[in-house]
Amino acid sequence: MKHARNAILSAATRLFAHKGYAASSIREICQAAGVTKPVLYYHFRSKEHLYQELMLDLFNQTRKDLLRISKMRGSLRERLILYVASQFRRSKSDPDNVRFLFRMMFAPEEGYPYFNYVEEFEHERRLIAGFLKDGIRTGELLLDPDFASTALMGVMLVQILEYLFTGRRTLTRRNAERVVDLFLPPSRGNSSLPSGIAARCQL
Repeated sequence: MKHARNAILSAATRLFAHKGYAASSIREICQAAGVTKPVLYYHFRSKEHLYQELMLDLFNQTRKDLLRISKMRGSLRERLILYVASQFRRSKSDPDNVRFLFRMMFAPEEGYPYFNYVEEFEHERRLIAGFLKDGIRTGELLLDPDFASTALMGVMLVQILEYLFTGRRTLTRRNAERVVDLFLPPSRGNSSLPSGIAARCQL
């Protein structure tokens, strides 16, 4: 049964991402998932319910990553790189998830179900800010945690959009390190900046 649910979610994601919510019918979703309508309705009461569950699943994946990483030992830099790299890896492995989310956020259609993604992003931002506060105590972070978490999410978004629009290799582990190093003070073990620039940053 779990396999059928995942197949339905994957099929709905592809169709919603490329055709939109209103233009994607239950019949098309069933055909793409290889299931019958009774099977779909066993897992989801309606197309609206399917949409809501799909959105929740997307945000819950990121939330689980953040909670897992926040409990890990290691430096703030190491944990942030793990988080950014995990988001990059997920965006590369399933770009339709990202396309679907961006379509719903930036090109809303008439008649698509309401979902408070602003609240979900705010919850994600608070989780990031929560373990950024550890960096304040250890001296690894000099920025305000709330500001830094917002800025970090913004830079990640630009990297992901560039990958989707151009296909460039922006979602790499090396770029995850560079993104994180934008927010942490340069040090001997933590700087992707040229030495002259790093020295000026410390003035």
